[in-house]
Amino acid sequence: MAKGKSASLKGLGQKYGLKPRKKYTSVHRQLKAQRKCPECGSEKFGREAVGIWICKKCNFKVAGLAYDVKL
Repeated sequence: MAKGKSASLKGLGQKYGLKPRKKYTSVHRQLKAQRKCPECGSEKFGREAVGIWICKKCNFKVAGLAYDVKL
């Protein structure tokens, strides 16, 4: 068994093949990445629901993509 950076693949194991696992990993890393709020500059900017991003400090809301936000 190969060891490497597969922390986000823990639940998948060897199922589903390599391509879907790689896509899942890239989306999961993109989703969990830290972002700065465009209003106050705080690091507490994250996803509230699919397509809705919110800053927990200043309550700034913006609509974006499901797994990333383009500002």
